[in-house]
Amino acid sequence: MSTLAMDTIYLADGIGQQFADVATGGPIVLGLLAAALAGLVSFASPCVIPLVPGYVSYLTGISGASGAQGNGVTTGIADATSVDKHDGDGGRDKRFSTARVGLAALLFVLGFTVIFVLGSASIFGLVSTLRLQARTLTIVGGVVTIVMGLAFMGMVPALQKDTRMAPKRWTTWLGAPLLGAVFALGWTPCLGPTLTAIISVSAGTQGMTAARGVALIIAYCLGLGLPFILVALGSARAMRGVDFLRKHSRTIQLIGGVALVLVGIALVTGLWDVFVAWVQAAFITDTVTPI
Repeated sequence: MSTLAMDTIYLADGIGQQFADVATGGPIVLGLLAAALAGLVSFASPCVIPLVPGYVSYLTGISGASGAQGNGVTTGIADATSVDKHDGDGGRDKRFSTARVGLAALLFVLGFTVIFVLGSASIFGLVSTLRLQARTLTIVGGVVTIVMGLAFMGMVPALQKDTRMAPKRWTTWLGAPLLGAVFALGWTPCLGPTLTAIISVSAGTQGMTAARGVALIIAYCLGLGLPFILVALGSARAMRGVDFLRKHSRTIQLIGGVALVLVGIALVTGLWDVFVAWVQAAFITDTVTPI
């Protein structure tokens, strides 16, 4: 190996260790920023793959639904050009549909954040419980995912808005964090100097050490979740601004619903566990983030 390559490796290791030191022992504000940046870097790693299929499926469905409603059209039995009186009109309605998609993404991030915090911080004493009940929780999550997919497809009348095939809003707010939690059960983040240090701190069970560990984990998840939220906001704008997407919003919603049903079936049957194990063996085992 050349001298330049060795120097680059040493420099990267030094920067990574500096981030770890700041996260665990520096001022809390800088520690939180270091943890969030480490999470942001993790988004570009293969470790995020287990979180993607469910999120993309859900985002496709919710974007399709919001795209149709945000453009003042219904998505089912009523005339496809009629105005959605429940959601207002014009720019206010479009802003609301964007905010709705963004909030759904934020709730998805909240879901996987809660699971990661509970599974990492010893102070909660739930690590062993989550591991023992992971299969049961995955099956329940799979059923929920299937129901959400069917709702996006307009096949669950109790979860639809009146005569339209758009899911009721409460199903969006409830479904997003549940899906985030379900897909976090099999998630193993790529370790780097900062996350390794954060997990060691979160293993503490007393006073400020435990509190700092939990705060750092939350900051890490927020950093990881930021790209998810930005993708959601971008998709909402695309649904309004691109004619093809706007005209085919109902089809996009159906695609999202079908994808959710397929992912839900994989969760219930155990195929999802096989997929996650393959991803971990093929991509994650030897992956180390730089910070």
